[in-house]
Amino acid sequence: MNILPSKKSISTSILRLIMICAPLIGGGAGGGLLCSCGDYYVSGDPIVTRKMTLGRKMINLTVGDRYMIPVLFDPDTLTNRTVWWHTEDPDVAVFEQDSVVGIGEGLTLVYALSVSERQLDSCWVNVLPLYYMNPYQYPYDMLIYADVNIHGHHYTAADEDSLIIAAYVDNELRGIGKMMEWQGMSYMEIRVWSPVRYGEEVRLHCYYRGQGLAERFPDVFEFDGNAYGTLSDLYPLVLDDNAVQLWPALDDDDFPYFEEPDTLHTIVTNTNE
Repeated sequence: MNILPSKKSISTSILRLIMICAPLIGGGAGGGLLCSCGDYYVSGDPIVTRKMTLGRKMINLTVGDRYMIPVLFDPDTLTNRTVWWHTEDPDVAVFEQDSVVGIGEGLTLVYALSVSERQLDSCWVNVLPLYYMNPYQYPYDMLIYADVNIHGHHYTAADEDSLIIAAYVDNELRGIGKMMEWQGMSYMEIRVWSPVRYGEEVRLHCYYRGQGLAERFPDVFEFDGNAYGTLSDLYPLVLDDNAVQLWPALDDDDFPYFEEPDTLHTIVTNTNE
């Protein structure tokens, strides 16, 4: 489990961010530490922003993943939607144009600062480790051929952009589910690797890319080198409302909060997406 930054370090970073952004937004020279996206207004009086918030409080990524964090403006008719981005730890995540990209395993804060009215908001980014198994260290494997259902929704290839199905032994990532197709039938193939031939206990986790949420499937698999399910009889892999939540193991008080609501917001919006 990653150690969260202290509120003092967060406050320091915010002040530093504002100091850096001020000359950039005002038209001065910049040091290249921030990334911006959006369109400048062309003509007419700019609409003053009353509030800018991020549509996510926390997101999950794997190394190499990218995700466009939604930015919400009030009023939504604002023309100048330019936003400057900053990451607390660039070894964990960076911004490329308008998307955050997972660089290395860890947890970091990202900040957005609007050009209009200089509204500031933040979002946690949790990056899962890079998945690669050395065949010399992990020479044994087993397969799960699954029909996946997430809270009543039948998982398809289109869901791979929003959900990650990961296989774990204890806290070690051993496999990532991939959607496959055979004779017009879609199914998930989960290949799990192990350094030993028998005996390990395999559990499956579901990570929601656009939310700070991970859940554990109730199923427990014994690593024995055999396959669970077949292409003609898929294993039913089901998550329902009784699923165990694994992440975040955080209370709301653990998220950064400041008394000045116009300085930093931790408002969760678009929760149905």
